[in-house]
Amino acid sequence: MTSEAPKTETKPKPNSATLAFRQLGAAAKANDRSEQFAAIARMIKDSQGRQPSVVVVGEMNRGKSTLINAILGAPGTSPVGPTETTGLSVSYVPESENFPFGQAELEYASEPRLRRIPAEELPQWVRIDSPTLLDAEEPPLQASRAVKKSPLGRVTIVDTPGSGGLSEAYVMRAIARAQDASVLLMVTDAAGRITKPALEFLVHCSTMVESVVLAVTKIDLYRGHWQAVLEENRQVLAARDPRLANIPIIPVSGAWGERAAAEPDEARRRKLYGSSNVHELIRALRAPLERGSKLPTLNALRQGIAMLEKPLIQLETEREALGGIVEKHDNLLAVRDHREKLLRTFEDSKYDWNAQVDRVRVELTAANARLSREFGAHWKDRLQKYGAGISEKQSVALMNEMAADIEVQVGRALRGIVQRGTSLLSELYAAAGMDPQQGLLQEVERRALEADAGPRGGLDRGTASIDPRMMVSGVLMGSGIGGMLTAITSVVFMPVIGVAVMGSFSIILARRQAKRQSVMQTANDATIELRETLDRAVRGVLGVVSTDARKVFDRDLRQSVTDAKTELARLESAKRASESERERRLAQIDPKIEQIESAMAAAHDEILRLTDRASAPGP
Repeated sequence: MTSEAPKTETKPKPNSATLAFRQLGAAAKANDRSEQFAAIARMIKDSQGRQPSVVVVGEMNRGKSTLINAILGAPGTSPVGPTETTGLSVSYVPESENFPFGQAELEYASEPRLRRIPAEELPQWVRIDSPTLLDAEEPPLQASRAVKKSPLGRVTIVDTPGSGGLSEAYVMRAIARAQDASVLLMVTDAAGRITKPALEFLVHCSTMVESVVLAVTKIDLYRGHWQAVLEENRQVLAARDPRLANIPIIPVSGAWGERAAAEPDEARRRKLYGSSNVHELIRALRAPLERGSKLPTLNALRQGIAMLEKPLIQLETEREALGGIVEKHDNLLAVRDHREKLLRTFEDSKYDWNAQVDRVRVELTAANARLSREFGAHWKDRLQKYGAGISEKQSVALMNEMAADIEVQVGRALRGIVQRGTSLLSELYAAAGMDPQQGLLQEVERRALEADAGPRGGLDRGTASIDPRMMVSGVLMGSGIGGMLTAITSVVFMPVIGVAVMGSFSIILARRQAKRQSVMQTANDATIELRETLDRAVRGVLGVVSTDARKVFDRDLRQSVTDAKTELARLESAKRASESERERRLAQIDPKIEQIESAMAAAHDEILRLTDRASAPGP
């Protein structure tokens, strides 16, 4: 009897991208860039665990929810119906320890913002015709549901509302929250070619996402001519925008796919699933998701290369001063530029710091005012189209879309404010030949986010008072009509009937008008809040630049002068060095240069590999 030796677990070998990144780290440590490299490593760590998303959009009754159920392989997960169904955006999130299967989560504007419910209760909060949703004192803004892992992997699928038509706000909010690769899945059906509103929506939104896939659904209902519709859609897309000429267009039957997932018979299930073509849609969605998953690694490698450029130039500058040779022409030019910058006198730099800050403040304040006006005008025009007022269902849909729009506009504007603030810092530092510290740039972003972190009461969804004049006019109109009918028919009760009918109609119309007026008032309040939030962000960001950064800049400037003088002294010393001293110093410099160049080359090769350009033919 022989006993087997205990098996030892072996760690998986790191992939080539990890090895290249470690090379960059070793070169950074050898050249006093450990802190900068640690910041890049943190970026990689922060990106881990983020789930990419597929944002599903489409006009009402195109089969979005059925298709989502087919992709998830979970019939009935997303509520379906013959008319408009979803009243708010729902994210289907792969289950986790913190969000287990069988749980759902509602998001509100007020605290507590996130509230857990059993998954089976979610439809009553999602369906636009649900009394629970319509009668809620504070309806949720959007919802999430934990689902089993789908064939797409750990990917969040976002179902945007069918009620109210296509909405850019829902799409942009989903993309902004994903923080990772997002794919826009446009759903149309095989009844006919893509409609003009859907086409224009697709053209516009395609500029905001990396990838677009078009699903032509209900091929089970239009077996005779879905192929012609597919080809016509391809021609329409290519004619409207060349960027859409080659996007994947997948014919699919969500109904067959959903039925396949519920079918207990293995053979029949395989046949239904194959006929549904859901597997082809999943393949088309996976490709851009896999590309997007490489972005954090690509960004880290690119930043690592950029981080080593300055120490490489410094070493080659010193090598040239020691009589060594700078082999690459581009490097030689960089060495000369570096030397010229060092020879400039930092103390002679003059800065009108406050004037620069004031100029940017005026610029950003004007941009905030313009954005607020555009937001208010958009919603005013939108609501004025409802001349007969709006129903309770329409109110819920419009208010949810407005909440999404506010979030998108605030997020977009805050990113612009942060970008302009960091750009201003970079401009002020660049004038002295320096780069701003990472901590300052992070503080700029923190102050901007802080402006939007205050308590927000949410959108007031109450109904304005009913205008009594409308009710009186209805009663008078009913009485008049009844009197006319009495004269014609001699029925004495006609005025009473007329008053009852027209009075009831007037009450309904008055309620619709009151609801419309309430939503318009909410839009006005939201416009004011939008402007105030953005102006707070500007004050916070420019406060960092005008106070904190000014102090740090003065300290950095003195240090930069000292460093420049030290390096110039070292270069002058190198020129006067003896032959033996030059050989000794070159023997120290050359391995460092070789290490940096080797690390940068390995990272560059990985970038080419990850972007599939390593074997691409030359021009």
